[in-house]
Amino acid sequence: MPKRDKHIKELTLKNGEKRYKFNTYIGLDPVTGKRVFSNGTFDNYNDAKDAYDKVRLEGTRHYAKPKQKTVDEVYKIWFPIYKNEVKESTANKTQINYRVHIKPWFGDDYIDQISSEKFQSFANKKAQELVKFREIINRFDQIYKYAAAMRYCRREDNPVNMIIIPKKTTRKRRDIKTNFYTLEELKAFLAAAQKYDFKYYTYFLLLATTGLRKSEALALLWSDIDFNQKTVSVTKTLSTGMNNRQIVQTPKSADSNRTAVLTSHMIDVLNEYHKKDKLICPIVFHGSGNKYVSISKPDRWLKNIYKQNPNLREITVHGFRHTYATLNKSQSIKDVQAVMGHSDEFMTKHYTHSTESGRERVRQYMDTLNL
Repeated sequence: MPKRDKHIKELTLKNGEKRYKFNTYIGLDPVTGKRVFSNGTFDNYNDAKDAYDKVRLEGTRHYAKPKQKTVDEVYKIWFPIYKNEVKESTANKTQINYRVHIKPWFGDDYIDQISSEKFQSFANKKAQELVKFREIINRFDQIYKYAAAMRYCRREDNPVNMIIIPKKTTRKRRDIKTNFYTLEELKAFLAAAQKYDFKYYTYFLLLATTGLRKSEALALLWSDIDFNQKTVSVTKTLSTGMNNRQIVQTPKSADSNRTAVLTSHMIDVLNEYHKKDKLICPIVFHGSGNKYVSISKPDRWLKNIYKQNPNLREITVHGFRHTYATLNKSQSIKDVQAVMGHSDEFMTKHYTHSTESGRERVRQYMDTLNL
């Protein structure tokens, strides 16, 4: 009689029948790294021996691990959760970035099989193409960490942690050193804008004398303007939501929710503009049908003014916000940054708000510029 495997144990039941069982270590779980054991009980020795030999041969391949997921499969599980935790405009931007940048490279790859070599090539390429390439890498990192939490991959195998992330983009940045007007240039531009279209003039004068972002100005309602106190409440911004639909949402940050001051001349211009507007609409810079205009509209307004006045030096719409900051460079940084709704780490640490007297100082100074 051949010698029996010592790993197969014989059991005798209370009724006298025989059973054969084993319990053996077969390796480490490929996802969790934990030790895995396999066991079984059989009616006869031969069946138990065959099963034992099979699991020993196959090792952890016999162990049922979670189904592998492609990056695209993980994204489709992750994104519906993510979009409920961020602003709609942020979710829309993430959706576009995934579709344009991440999916073409990794969409069909199993998320637990992405090599560091391939991810290094991806990071290098994006650094050549994009100024904010780190946003793309960070978004992939979020997707991978979610997959690891769901046990589709191992956190320690995250390719983001296995590469050398480029320190900065190799794409040529737009020169913003001159993306603002001097006082004389601004006056020349405003004179040209006023002759071309009073609505355009009112809009760009507002940006240049308040430091509002273009999307904040486009979201303004007449009820946001206090003509007696000469202030404007900035509590919303026009943005792009899911599927590129236009939405109104809260400002960029907590500091962006603020009260900005209006010059005396700006109040006069807004009053005149309001009287000239034949449509009764709550939106200050509305389009046809009493709706908000598109976010890209101010760029077209600016382009039309420059086309009619080729002698003017060209800046971007955002350049009018830079112009406001430059015109106020002699004023208190605390007051100006708070009015503009912009703060860095230092400012956030030291100043929590702009006082009413501070805003008044800014207004008085702007009034002296005769804009």
